[in-house]
Amino acid sequence: MLPVERIIGEEGLSATPRGARLAMRLPWYRSLPFSTVEVAGVTLDGAPVDLADAIVEFDDTSFPLSDIGEQTNAFWFVRDSAFLVLPGVNLAANSEHEVSLLLHVNPPYIPGMKRVNPQTATLRVN
Repeated sequence: MLPVERIIGEEGLSATPRGARLAMRLPWYRSLPFSTVEVAGVTLDGAPVDLADAIVEFDDTSFPLSDIGEQTNAFWFVRDSAFLVLPGVNLAANSEHEVSLLLHVNPPYIPGMKRVNPQTATLRVN
């Protein structure tokens, strides 16, 4: 899988006190503001995950997923993972789960373009 096709980060899936934490990679060849990225969906073992309370963590900062469109000055660097925290999703350590992530990327310098990026992987909880 090419780096621009991989959207689930190598850090994978973790259990935290706040909920499950999924590593995400930017599927683009250069860094972009978070406002150009949409987390369009997450499924866990085939069931859709409610993203209403999800939080994005990146570079020692965090913001509600619902505010991602306002993050025009926060850049997602292409070589770094961002993390999606899913409150209320509690996973047992070392359990395996099929995770599907769907990201849309709308580069600001290509008007009207919307790149759809799906990936499904079986991940062991760290």
